Amino acid sequence: MKLQPQENRSGDAKIARQGFGRVRTDPPPPAFDPEREREAACAFFERFGYVVLRACLTPAELAQLNGFCDRTQAERPEAWGLGERRKPHHREQGLIFSQPLLDHPELDRYTRHPRSFGVVAQLLGGEDRARFSEFNFRETPEDAGAGAMNFHHDAVRDDRLTRTPYMPCDWLCAIHYLTDVEPGTPAFCVVPGSNRYASLKAAFEGLGEAYAEVPLYGPAGTCVLYDTATFHTRLDGDGRQMRRTWHQYYARGGWLRSALPTTDRYVRAPSPVLTDWNLFPQRLAMSPDPATRLFFSHWNTAQGEWAASGFDPEVRKAMPRGEQ
Repeated sequence: MKLQPQENRSGDAKIARQGFGRVRTDPPPPAFDPEREREAACAFFERFGYVVLRACLTPAELAQLNGFCDRTQAERPEAWGLGERRKPHHREQGLIFSQPLLDHPELDRYTRHPRSFGVVAQLLGGEDRARFSEFNFRETPEDAGAGAMNFHHDAVRDDRLTRTPYMPCDWLCAIHYLTDVEPGTPAFCVVPGSNRYASLKAAFEGLGEAYAEVPLYGPAGTCVLYDTATFHTRLDGDGRQMRRTWHQYYARGGWLRSALPTTDRYVRAPSPVLTDWNLFPQRLAMSPDPATRLFFSHWNTAQGEWAASGFDPEVRKAMPRGEQ
C-alpha cells in the first residue's frame, strides 16, 4: 500500500512539502498525567488547542487493541482498505477501519476510557456534556512512502473566530498511540494556537514568530487531545516505518447560556453531528442506561433512518461505510 502524495495547498509549496516547513521539535511540548495534572492539562489545551497526555493505555490494553487490529486486518481486510478495492478515504488515510464499534462490543469500554475521558469531559463542560461522535483505527503501514498530507482542520463552527469565551470547544479528538511515535515514523503534527484562525496562511501571518509545526512524539499509550479547529497533519517520516493509532471524536452537548449577568437566553446550541455517515450500534444508542443513551445521542439522519428500520442489517449495508 502506497500513500498518494498531495500538493501543498495549505502552506507554501515553494519552500516546503507540508505547511510552511517551520517544524519545531525543541523543546518538546509537555506531557501531562491526566489524573494528577488534569487542571494543568486543561489550561494548556485552552491556550494552545491541543494537549499531550502520558501513559493513557496499559500494556494489556495496548496488547488487546493491537491484537484486535491484527486480527481484523486478517479477517476483514476490505474494512481496512487492504486489497484492490480501496475507497477514497483509504487512499488519503492509509489504512482505516471506520466503524469497528458496530460489530465489536468488546471495544465499548474504551469509548469513555478512565485515563483520558476525565480531561475530555472537563474540556467539553462536564461529563453530562460530552457526546460520542466517531471511533476508528488507523494505520500507516510499512513502506507506505510519503503522503505529504495538507495541514487542515476538521469540523468547525464559524463563531469560533469571534465568540467570547471560546471554550468549551465544539468538538475534540483523542488520538491514542498504539505504537511508538518517534523521529522517522509518521507523526501527528499540530500548529499550536491555530484554532483561532480561518486558514493556515492566516495562522502563519497572525502568529508570527510563534507559528510552529510541532510533531507530537511519544511512546505507545500516549494520548493527544486536540480541538478539531486546530490545524494539523500527518507529518511524513522516512516512508518506511509504520504507525498505528486509535482515533475517537467527541462533541459538546447541551445548550450554553449567556455569560452576561443581565440575560439568561441560550447562545450556543449543542454541536452539530460530525459526519453524515457514522452509525452507533443499537446496544449503545438504545442502551437501558440513561447516561449511555445520552452519550450516544448525537444522531445523524443516517442513524435515524437505521433506527427507524429496526436496525435492519440490509439498511446498514447500503450505507457508505456500513461495512467499514
